[in-house]
Amino acid sequence: MPATVLLPLQRLVTRNSWLQQNSLLVIAYGAQAAMALLFWLVSVTLLADLLIVRGAEAEKLVTAAMESGKAPLGLLPDPGLWVQAIRFGDLSAWRWLPWICETLPLLRTTPGAVFSLVLFSLLMAGIYSWSRNRARVAAARAARDTATKLRNNIHRQALRLGPSDLTGQNQETAIQLFCDEVEVIRECLGEWRWRYVRARFLIPTLVLTAIAIDWRLGLECLVPAVACWWVFRYEREKGAENRQIAEAHAETEVQFLSEGLRQTRLVRGYNMEEFERSLFQAHLNRMSEDLSQGRQLERAALTTARFVTWAGMAIIVLLIAIRVTSAVHPLPLSNGVVLGLILLGLTMEWNSWERLENLTARLNVAGERVYTYLDEIPQVGQAVGAKFIDPVSKSIILEAVHYVHQGNEILRGVDLRIEANSEISLVGMDPLAPKAVAYLIARFIEPTRGRVLFDGEDIAWGTLESIHSEVLYIGSDDPILSGTVVDNILCGDKRYSLPDAIEAAKEVHANKFITQLPNGYETLLGEQGHQLSAGEAFRIGLARAVIRQPAVIIIEEPKVILDENTRALIDDAYQRLANKRTLIYLPSRLSTIRRCGSVHLFHEGVLAAVGTHQDLAKKSELYRHWDYVTFNTYSRQSRRLVEVS
Repeated sequence: MPATVLLPLQRLVTRNSWLQQNSLLVIAYGAQAAMALLFWLVSVTLLADLLIVRGAEAEKLVTAAMESGKAPLGLLPDPGLWVQAIRFGDLSAWRWLPWICETLPLLRTTPGAVFSLVLFSLLMAGIYSWSRNRARVAAARAARDTATKLRNNIHRQALRLGPSDLTGQNQETAIQLFCDEVEVIRECLGEWRWRYVRARFLIPTLVLTAIAIDWRLGLECLVPAVACWWVFRYEREKGAENRQIAEAHAETEVQFLSEGLRQTRLVRGYNMEEFERSLFQAHLNRMSEDLSQGRQLERAALTTARFVTWAGMAIIVLLIAIRVTSAVHPLPLSNGVVLGLILLGLTMEWNSWERLENLTARLNVAGERVYTYLDEIPQVGQAVGAKFIDPVSKSIILEAVHYVHQGNEILRGVDLRIEANSEISLVGMDPLAPKAVAYLIARFIEPTRGRVLFDGEDIAWGTLESIHSEVLYIGSDDPILSGTVVDNILCGDKRYSLPDAIEAAKEVHANKFITQLPNGYETLLGEQGHQLSAGEAFRIGLARAVIRQPAVIIIEEPKVILDENTRALIDDAYQRLANKRTLIYLPSRLSTIRRCGSVHLFHEGVLAAVGTHQDLAKKSELYRHWDYVTFNTYSRQSRRLVEVS
């Protein structure tokens, strides 16, 4: 059998989620609110009938009941709530009332009964209101817990998918989901859970109460009430649909009219003003007619819906009036009034159900986006039985490597050899190609076909921990962590301490500017702390890598223009880093390319040229073109503008 596909809402609100504390509180408070409403209706019914039936009518009714043995003797002159016990005696829903009158002496006098019923109705109204508010608070807390869980899952998924993100699109998606979609889910889910529980309790409570008052009359009134609600909803949706169709036709006319604005030269050149004006006016009138027709159709549908609603209300009032004025076993007027209130409450709950459907649609849309992201499978996974990969001591080899990204073939059969302890640059007309090679070496991504070898060992069968500890990638836009300078260098690694961080900073010429910060290595960085320049942040990244002493460092240089002193410090840091280590550059500075033993130029997914900068500048026309496009005066000015902005 095929696997059952769950809707996003079913994944957001699982069966187990209803067993959590806040969800159970929503259920408990919802049930309490329904019971409070039921008791409020009972007390209001009794109070209303007590105020309606008084004086001689009440005395006559009680006298007849005492004579027939239906009521105890001695009730006059003030029978209290016994009048209602006698009047409602034929209704099954009120069989408990005589027992209450016998049990509570306060109800045997009219003042006592009025006081008790008023106090009880106020108490039930207060409990109902309090229970509703507490249920909403509990539902909001349950939604907050769900949102927190989703944000944790998005964070974990971003850590799994982020390293494979060549273009940064995945990162933007994660941020958008984390901030926007999860917030939509939190807001809608709290209201959805509360409304769902309330409808589950209130609608059955109101329906059963209506049937308990008079089951035949209750069913007779429920039928037109449901029919009116359905017709009203159908006509309203039909009117909205007609209006949308008319607006779509009008939008077509608007598109045609807007095209006319592009024909001004043709119109004036051929003296077509009168023809164009008449054509323009005809389409403008047609657009106005479409909009007017849409509004008329919507008004007609709403008029029909309102007429049906009023007709249904009239039928319900007529049914209740006939039953109240019946000569045989008439329904007490107070019961008829309460029955009308119940039907009004049901109508309000049905409208609330429509709001519930809208919330369900929004939750399914937002949940679909979140779970589509969470269900993505990372490109890189650790193979079963993976083994430790030793630090590179001989060479890194890409063997017939192909790589496809979002349907585009970035690399096509690339063969590349990088000798250990060398310095090379990866460049290309399409920056994704050299970046993909760097990501393959760091094993952030897997080749679609082909192999990546470290000293002859296929890294696809190596542990991720061993590879990532010996191949470190320094990005041009790596963010500064929210924490101190030393936190940014150590990154929580207990193997290293402050003296290690200082030595690493000295090696990459970062110690001087760090010690000049307000609190030195304890200065807070990030959005809430001190802001570093691009050159300073880049050197923090170098120190973060150096302290771990990797065998291979991949350096993606900042795109912004650095000042002359910073460039000199970075060049000297490169010289120090190159000692018994392989450096792979994704360069943005010509001086970096010149210092490399070889430059690898990629074009249209293949390795087009290899050599030193001087050799390629003489022999490769493609390289000269790339050099001009990348480092000409206008390109440098553009990057300087980026830095200033």
